[in-house]
Amino acid sequence: MKPQDYSRGRNNANAQQAFSIIAGSVDSMRQKVLDQIDGLKSTQEIAEVIGVPLHKVSGRFSELKAKNKIIQITSKKIGNSHFAVFSKNNI
Repeated sequence: MKPQDYSRGRNNANAQQAFSIIAGSVDSMRQKVLDQIDGLKSTQEIAEVIGVPLHKVSGRFSELKAKNKIIQITSKKIGNSHFAVFSKNNI
């Protein structure tokens, strides 16, 4: 039996099953992120306020940006790293 490569494709059965488990929490987390965006806090600071690591919410910033709900206005240096600062898009 050939082993399945789970890294190939986003629509394989494994990916669909995993997404169905977290689907409800994605919408909730997206709203929490949007509520924290104020044009002052960086992505790292928002993650800290929400109480999760940045990698758990970085996709929500990308989704909101793709939907034109937020725009990046600057970046903020924290330690040796730069983090994006977003503002709500008032279109």
